[in-house]
This record gives sequence, C-alpha cells and structure tokens, in this order.
Amino acid sequence: MAKISVTYRAPKGDDKVVEMGGHTFFDGKVEKIDSDSETFLLGKLRTNKHFEVSEKDIPKELLKTLTAPKPAVLLASEQEDGTFAIMKGADVVKAPLTKEEADAFNALSAEDKAEYVAA
Repeated sequence: MAKISVTYRAPKGDDKVVEMGGHTFFDGKVEKIDSDSETFLLGKLRTNKHFEVSEKDIPKELLKTLTAPKPAVLLASEQEDGTFAIMKGADVVKAPLTKEEADAFNALSAEDKAEYVAA
C-alpha cells in the first residue's frame, strides 16, 4: 500500500475546495490517496486537468494498470440512416442489424459479444 500525493488546482474563478471520492481537496494542498483501496479514484484524478497526481509514488504495477489503454467496447447502436450496427469504438464491425438484433446483442456478456463478432 502506497500513499499517493494528489494536488487540486482550482480553475480561475472556481471554488477553492472540492470533494471527490470521500476526500476534500483544497487548492494547492497535497491530499494523500491510498493506492490499494482507491485505484479507481486515482485513475479518474490522473485524467482530470485540475489534479496533479505524483506518479513517482505510484507502484510500477499500478502505474501500468492506470496508463494501459482501455479496449474499445462492442456496442450495437442506431446509425444516422435509422439502421443498427455493431460498433467497436468508432468503427462499424457488423451491419445492418434490426433493432431486435441490436437489443439482443447489447444484452450479451462482453465475452459473448466478442465471440459473436468473431464468428
């Protein structure tokens, strides 16, 4: 367990205090975040331009997890022309689908979705 230093930098004209994830952050003051129990919060704060997260305190394995690119999610959605398609990020994987097929696809688990697309 490591304590990670996080500093809030309030935007000009905004509140000098913000609460997030059970912590109260004061503008310019360091708040310590537990790397084991608050991994999700650390991930959110690292991508928020108003927070500085000291990466030197983050264990190497956790840093790999926080910086790893997230895989694109498979999701069936309605297209501009009214048809449905399975999308992986911004890419069309399979089209066209009916609304019923799209709803059935979205109800599948991530593993089943991947299997369906691979077939």
